[in-house]
Formats: sequence, structure tokens, C-alpha cells
Amino acid sequence: MLQIISKHKLLLLILALATILRLWGLGTNPPHLTNDEAALGYNAYSILKTARDEHGELLPIIFKSFGDWKPGLYIYATVPFVATLGLNEFSTRAASAVAGIVAVLLVYLIGKNLFSRRVALLSAVFLTISPWHLQFSRSAWEANFSLTLLLFGVYFFIQAVSKKPKYIYLSALFFALTLWAYQGAKLSSFLVLIILLLTFRKEIFSFPRKKIIIAFLIGVIVALPVIFSLLFGKAGRLEVYSVFSYPRSEEYIQNILKQENVTKDSLQYVLYHTEPFNFLRGIAGRWMNHYSGRFLFFEGDWSSPRHSVPETGVMLFADAVMLLLGLIALVRLKDRRAVMFVILWLLFAPIPAALSRDSIHAVRSLNMVIPLVFILALGSNYLLQNLQAKRMWQKGLWLGLAALYLFSFGYYLDQYWVHAPKKYSEYWHYGYKQLVEKLKPFQAKYADIVIQQSYAQPYIFFLFYNQYDPVKYQAISKEVFLPSQYGDVGLVSGFENIQFREISWREDRGKSRTLFVADLIKIPRQDSSSEKEFNLVGEIKYLNNKTALRLIEVK
Repeated sequence: MLQIISKHKLLLLILALATILRLWGLGTNPPHLTNDEAALGYNAYSILKTARDEHGELLPIIFKSFGDWKPGLYIYATVPFVATLGLNEFSTRAASAVAGIVAVLLVYLIGKNLFSRRVALLSAVFLTISPWHLQFSRSAWEANFSLTLLLFGVYFFIQAVSKKPKYIYLSALFFALTLWAYQGAKLSSFLVLIILLLTFRKEIFSFPRKKIIIAFLIGVIVALPVIFSLLFGKAGRLEVYSVFSYPRSEEYIQNILKQENVTKDSLQYVLYHTEPFNFLRGIAGRWMNHYSGRFLFFEGDWSSPRHSVPETGVMLFADAVMLLLGLIALVRLKDRRAVMFVILWLLFAPIPAALSRDSIHAVRSLNMVIPLVFILALGSNYLLQNLQAKRMWQKGLWLGLAALYLFSFGYYLDQYWVHAPKKYSEYWHYGYKQLVEKLKPFQAKYADIVIQQSYAQPYIFFLFYNQYDPVKYQAISKEVFLPSQYGDVGLVSGFENIQFREISWREDRGKSRTLFVADLIKIPRQDSSSEKEFNLVGEIKYLNNKTALRLIEVK
């Protein structure tokens, strides 16, 4: 045992750091559960207590949840944590955090197979401190959980083509399991599999046909339930996000034709203005966004504050230098398979994000972090090989780079722990836990409690933080669920004496013995300040001290 520890002490130290960075303060930062996190946690709790989801379905593969049909593997992985730690923020996020730690080990193992032990260790270090990977390891992101399964698939595939053919079965299993964990894996995992087949095509062609057929059957059989869900429309929310679901309006096209003074049959329209060309131009632009300095080093995911921290990219500032050196080192590698593998993964990774309607998306492009850390490791290794710090300027360069990395990582930690919670708390649905706790003592006092309806899905926080009996909710779930007519997420109308609906203050302000909960837009201060008619029970504020919700009692 001591011999193993001594041999792998550097790796163990890296894994220890990865564990601290991913588990420290996991229940308190991010500052609040999102609605999706609460849904994952509560459904795990429901499975634990009843073997059914919140809607009463027995051990489902795909969970209906809000009507967004979540693949169920993350929920099942969360059940043991809820069973041992209770239903809380930490237990809900723990599966993702553990997956993030395991990913560091897998990157080491893959790097050791593709490059060298030193590059593998450096790869593990860079993933350990990666802002991109930390962001999604520290909350309940199915994409992060799926990424670790994908890395298992990649590792076993490389092992299979390197003298251990039977590992191809495990590779097929893990690639199929990614579909059980994350909707977007249907495309992202497929692309990585294509990259592996292209990179190791010679080895695959020499494989016994029987093993390939068995591996294919394993993958298909495991993935079949999820594939069926696609065919029957239970995982079709991807259509809502797909760019192809949003063609230009006829009015927009007619304006173009009017400006050109042509018809749809004209050469100008066919060459420059057709719908396929419009889609292609948009996809190319979104794909390029993921290689921009703005995304990588300075701002991160500007479409959603939950996907990165303020004034920080998905990589460290210092990574810009090492990334350039890494690209030089990569193209100089003698093993062309390793070069092809990393470059193709880097190029293919943003495709799922580029095919969505958002201009940038750090979740759908998350697996891009893997080729990036390999490139960073190659850059560091290149420096280690060529700069031995024998001369004063070389020592100065090393000290400068070390100082730059310490500053960059320190800056990131400051932004993550100090500024992000205060600046972005509202985007993490902050306030609903506080609302549930505030209402508990006097919920029975009111005939009705009306809470402003929202796609933040306030109902799920009441189920989660009250640890609401799953049997009771399952009995009414079909009655209170309001499906969306647009194929997107639905809403819940309420339960017990709590209603979730739109508040029309002019009409609602006359309803006595009713407590209303809403923001300042729905219930302005000037319209609820009369002490004869109303009583301000309380205000809940975001961490930046702005008002999130007001509790107004109609006397």
C-alpha cells in the first residue's frame, strides 16, 4: 500500500486538490439551488421513498419533471447521497462533484495512454483548476456527469485498441450510458465516437468482427430505451433549443426580396439569402464564438450568468500563453494519432452548442475542456523540456509564469467565492428557500397563499425544502400539472392552500385573508403601502440587497 502511495503521490496530491476544490462549501456556493437542481434532488428523494418519480411513474428511465423529460441516470446516482446525507443542497450536487473528481483521474489515464506520464499529470492539474470544469462540477449539472461517463468510454476505447480488445465492450457501455445522463449527449457523444473511429481506424479494421458486433449490440441495447423516448417524443425538448426550429418569418424574407427587388427564384436570393445559407452562417458564427478570447479568457458564457463567474472566462488568463505553446507542441508530436484525436475533438466539441439558438453555450460545449487541458499540458511539457532554468532569464521566465498562474487562479477564486454569489444570486433562483422557511410557521393562518407564477418553477422548492411527502404529491400531480402548448416545460397550479399563478394586483388586492408573494413589478410599493388594507409580512432580498420577493397580506 505504501509503495503504491509513494509511486503515485503526485497524482494523489492532484486528486486531493481536485476533491477540496469541488467539495468545499458545495452546499452554500453556488448560493442557491436552481429549479433543475431541486427537481433532480426531489425526484431522487421520491425514488428513495416510493420507487416512483414526482408524477407517480414507477422507476422511469426518462423523468417528466417540468415537462422537459430529464434522462434519469443523474437522479438515480443521487439517491445514495440523499439516503445517507438527507435531502439538501450538498447531497443533490454530490454526484456531479464526485464525477468531476473522477474526471481528473480519467484525464490522467487517457493522457498517459496518448502522451506520457508527465503530460498526463499536467493534464490532471489543468483540469483540477479549470474554471470551466469547476463551474459545472460544483452544481448538479447532468452534462458534467455525462462528461465523466464519456471519458470512461474514451479511456476504455483507447485501451481496447492498445492490446486489450475486450475493453471495447466497456467502452460501448459507457458511451451508451451518456445518453441516460444528459439529453445533449445524443450528439456530443456521437461526435466523440466518430473522432475515435477516425483516429484509430487502422486498429478498428484489424479488430475481430465478432467483438465489434457484440460491442455494437451492447451500445444499442443499453441506449435503446432512450432512443425509444426520442421516437415517442419524451426527449424532444432539444427541438425547442435547436436553431432549425426557428426559421425566418415570411415577413422578414419578403423584406429581403423587396430590398433586392427580386423574387425567390432569382440568382441573388438563391446565392445569398436562402434559409440553408442563413442557418449555415449562424451556425458558423456560433461555432467561432467558442474560440473567442471573450469566451475563453475574459467573459465566459455571456448568454447565462450561471455558466461562468463575473469578469472571468472559462479558462484562466494565464492559459492564453500556455495554450499557444501547447498548439505548437501538439503539431510537433510524432504520434499523429494523438494529434488528430486532440485537434478533431477541439474542432467538433462546439458543434452541439452551435446548432442551438444561443450565441454561446458553455454547457453544450463542455467536453471542449478536455482537448484544451491536453493542449495546456503539452505546452507546459514543452517548456519543461526546453527551459531547464539553468540561465537567469529562464529562471525569470519560470517565475513569471508561476506568478501569472497564481494571480490568475487567485483572481478566479476571488470572483467565484466573493463576487459571483452577490452579483448572480438572482440567476440561481435565490430567495425561494428563504420564502419556504419564512412561510412555514404561519402557512395555516391564511385561506390562500398566492405566489407569482414563474418558469423558475416555485412549486419544486416547496416540495424540496419541505421534504414534501412524495405519496401525497404523486396523488395530485396529474391534476395540478399544466402542460405547455408549445412543447416546452409546463407549470404547476398549486397544492394545499398554495396557488402558483399570475397576480393581477388590481383584481387580487381585495381578497381578504390572502397572502400574496411577488416581486416589485407585480406588486409595486405604491400600490400596497396602505396600512389599513395591507400588511407587509416581509421582504426577501437577493445577496446584492435588491428586493427579490415581497410578502403582502390582504387584511
